[in-house]
Amino acid sequence: MFQAWWQVFLIFCLIFLVLTGGLFFSQTELPRTVTYGLMRQLIAGYTAWQTRGWASLTSTHFILRYQPGDADVAPLVLETAEAAYEPASRLLGYRPGGKLLILLYPDRASLARQFGWPASEGAMGVYWGGVVRVLSPHDWVESQDPSEVAAIFKTAGPVAHEFTHLLVDMKARGNYPRWLTEGVAQEVERRLTGFTMPGSDRAQAWYPLKDMDRGFDSLPDQSLAYRQSWLIVDFLVRERGITTLRQLLASLGEGDTLDQAFRQVLGLSLDDFERNFKKSVPVERARVSLPAG
Repeated sequence: MFQAWWQVFLIFCLIFLVLTGGLFFSQTELPRTVTYGLMRQLIAGYTAWQTRGWASLTSTHFILRYQPGDADVAPLVLETAEAAYEPASRLLGYRPGGKLLILLYPDRASLARQFGWPASEGAMGVYWGGVVRVLSPHDWVESQDPSEVAAIFKTAGPVAHEFTHLLVDMKARGNYPRWLTEGVAQEVERRLTGFTMPGSDRAQAWYPLKDMDRGFDSLPDQSLAYRQSWLIVDFLVRERGITTLRQLLASLGEGDTLDQAFRQVLGLSLDDFERNFKKSVPVERARVSLPAG
């Protein structure tokens, strides 16, 4: 009964926010930043309530919830999150308040069910609605040696990547394209752990940025899409510095469009930046055989 009431309440709030946000958007040039923060808090709060019966561990900045079968790796996940908190927050110039919720899923099927994905979905982590969700190392690390499991999880696990998505989402207040958050997450992950995603050995040309936002997941070469996202952010940081990236996210968080943010922070349009990237970074950099740096 109580659960049903909360579900109805959440649905009502989300409908209200969508309607009022749509009305506000139609009368101003501001994007989705005004109601987005409240919506994220509602979703995170409801998710916390839904998982209140899970086992739990708490640290300075996080609450980790997990199933009994992952009790042995739960401290490792929490330790990895805490290790990422300070350097990632410092890199992006944003420290979220309160304790952040992390959910640890025992297998791919249970993680996929949360989003209606097929059980074969290969994601090892997901960020959505103010909550970081990660896949237990029991599901994907083959070693049974605890020290080896810890080393693999800390360097190749999804925690730093998904936590960076949270930072981007909160700092930009939901106002960013998909390629930007994917690129920033990979850049922070590389700096923190040294891990880089594989590139594409069949890349022939860069994708247009306009195709890499809402249509990101449907692009035929996903390896290219992810590698290009990272190389764009890498190019931005190499040319203008990490401070420029922080300012760009802050501008988006104030409601600027991406083009407005680029013009204000970099002094050139998004189209000009895209042309500069494609001129300066050969598509061969997307191929797996070349070094990541």
